[in-house]
Amino acid sequence: MTAARRRAASACAACLIAGCGSVDSPSSAPEPSPASSITVGTALASVQSLSRALDDTPRSIDPQLATDVPGQRVLDDLFEGLTTIDVAGKASAGVASSWESSADGKTWVFHLRPDARWSNGAPLTAGDFVYSWRRMVDPGTGAEYAQGLAAIDNALEIAAGKKPTDTLGVEALDDHTLRVRLNGPTPYLLDLLAQQYMYPVYEPAITQYGDNWVRPEHLVCNGAFVLRENVLGSRMTLEKNDRYWDAAHVRLQRVVYYILTDGSAQVSRFLAGDVDWTDSFPANQRAWLKSALGEQVVNSPYFGNYMLGMNFAQPPFKDNLPLRRALVLALDRAPLARYMREGVYEPAYTLMPPLPDYQLPLPDWTGLSTEARYALARRLYAQAGYSDRHPLRLDLDATMLDTGSRHYLEAVAANWRSVLGAEVHIDEREFKVLLQELQLHKLLLFHDAWIGDYPDPYTFMQIFYTGNGNNHGGYSNPHFDQLIDAAGQEADAGKRFRLFEQAERLLNDDAAYIPLYYYATRHLVKPYLRGWQSNVMDRNLSRYMYLLEHQGR
Repeated sequence: MTAARRRAASACAACLIAGCGSVDSPSSAPEPSPASSITVGTALASVQSLSRALDDTPRSIDPQLATDVPGQRVLDDLFEGLTTIDVAGKASAGVASSWESSADGKTWVFHLRPDARWSNGAPLTAGDFVYSWRRMVDPGTGAEYAQGLAAIDNALEIAAGKKPTDTLGVEALDDHTLRVRLNGPTPYLLDLLAQQYMYPVYEPAITQYGDNWVRPEHLVCNGAFVLRENVLGSRMTLEKNDRYWDAAHVRLQRVVYYILTDGSAQVSRFLAGDVDWTDSFPANQRAWLKSALGEQVVNSPYFGNYMLGMNFAQPPFKDNLPLRRALVLALDRAPLARYMREGVYEPAYTLMPPLPDYQLPLPDWTGLSTEARYALARRLYAQAGYSDRHPLRLDLDATMLDTGSRHYLEAVAANWRSVLGAEVHIDEREFKVLLQELQLHKLLLFHDAWIGDYPDPYTFMQIFYTGNGNNHGGYSNPHFDQLIDAAGQEADAGKRFRLFEQAERLLNDDAAYIPLYYYATRHLVKPYLRGWQSNVMDRNLSRYMYLLEHQGR
């Protein structure tokens, strides 16, 4: 690229990063009512009906097949595992009222509540968990999270088709006692058991109705709510489950989830009083929403990483470390996050978001000046075989984007164009289509964000393990796998974290992904909605929530 052309491209990138000509500007959004217009009392509201917005239609409400955050939110209300999530986002007693483990941490025994019931009144037993977990790792189920059970004896071998499902390390000692055998010490086990894919499912309904068992008229669940209505792409209506073991402490009688894929639409519905809780709002509307709504605007750290993935099995990324590194180095993450994401998110330089006691292994290039980083990126780009006359031309595949996210990725593409001369086009498609293409490893460069299931490095590292169902880029490094295996056998927490840090350095050296920013929550919450609090896992179960008397909306 000539100097004149490069200056022009740089100006274009600067314009995009600064938000020039944004059609999503606050001036075009509806004017919010002042927060003071809502008066909140101290007594419970007479009508306990909660309206929540979802960013998208859940991909599935089959616990073993759900992989997305919207699905998890609904499933957290419909089902419950051996453990559950408390108000603070921590694992606590669920279907299991107590448990104990062996001295080596490899054998756990869980004691189920005698009053645990399915929504049809049938007793919930230890055998239901045995069936559900075996179903999870059965290759015939096609569960993407099958490797999530890797800590349990034989889970990986079963998922790979090497052993029968009845060899899984879980057994019912009696109707109310479940024994779990692990491969090694698993400090995150109680958090793992609170994940949606560890929830029990009702075998008779699956046997009778097959894939249709999740329809409202067939679904049998064990959580605080039952499904009464599912209008595809519009809303899901839940009602209180009177057979839930802790129903006496559930105050909400009804929860309606509205599917609102446009963040601005969520804001409008919130301001109109149609929803009490939004999943998100456009980042560039934060300032004016905060000025008018005050504490109704909720931002807090969220255990997730917004990143891009690359296909290691096909050109141009196969066996082309210089190109992968060039794309990683060329991006100006801090200004991209500041201007295109309104400072809501922190720029990411690692796979793992910040976690207490985990030392983020920052890549060496983070210590370079901008010009030195640019120069290195250009040398690597040329080494990879690209130039002004032969630029990289590639699609960046993503799900359907809101305006702010689209502008952000356009700015990423402009950043690559200005620094390297690469031509990257944003290609949007429906989430289900994108996911199918990812599973088939057809996409070359793709949006591959990840939200951690539990506060432990393994939840992020597992997605790069050879053969993992969520390893959409097909990355494989035997040394990395060995470090993850070693961490799985390490009982000392400090040593375990050091192994994960070594593994992450390998990912950085291999340019296995392109980190962009760490997530943060973006909720709007009415002041009369109580029984929740911000937490790094951003899981807020409706069973704890309640509405206070109020005037205004």
